[in-house]
Amino acid sequence: MDIVVITKLFESIGFPAVIFVIWYIYHQAQVKTFENMMNQNFTILKDLLETNQCHAALLSRIENKIDTNYWCPILKKEVSKINEY
Repeated sequence: MDIVVITKLFESIGFPAVIFVIWYIYHQAQVKTFENMMNQNFTILKDLLETNQCHAALLSRIENKIDTNYWCPILKKEVSKINEY
């Protein structure tokens, strides 16, 4: 800005008003930055929630297979060979 404009601004509205305008512009910039950070955090949390749900589903399937005594095919073959003898 031009110095003449700044001095005229001081003369017409006063120094406290100029400080308030500067603070208001700074505050608006900070609010926008904070909103962007919050949106990024919510996106990350949403992705983490989806990952946790996927892991919970996989663990539930594994637990179900353990509870129903469902073995892997290789182990099943080995156990059936042992049982035949």
